[in-house]
Amino acid sequence: MNAIGAISGISGVSSISGLSGVSGASSVSPLSGASTINGSGAVDGTTGGSAPGNDFLSSLSDAFGQLNSQLTAADSAAADFAAGGSADLHTVMLQMEDASLSLKTAVDVRDKLLEAYQDIMRTQL
Repeated sequence: MNAIGAISGISGVSSISGLSGVSGASSVSPLSGASTINGSGAVDGTTGGSAPGNDFLSSLSDAFGQLNSQLTAADSAAADFAAGGSADLHTVMLQMEDASLSLKTAVDVRDKLLEAYQDIMRTQL
């Protein structure tokens, strides 16, 4: 099973990458596009080069692409091990668990995004 099929609930995303499990989360700065105190950035905290949604979508697309490649690598390592190739069991199991954890994280993120969307749609104006 590839990651695109597992996360088909998100429309408009063609690949999965960037969600490399919990280990990749520490390298992301939550204030990467925020303006400085002297007001050199745009009013909404972006640098003004592109729409704020584009950065989110590109980050999400990158995350899905990394997840897809991680799942593909784990699958090929398992196939290599089953065929009697050079892969050892320990490495294969580590890759499979890492890919499984990343997929579970991606599904949890998808569920939270859908829950937030549903909350927004239930809001009465």
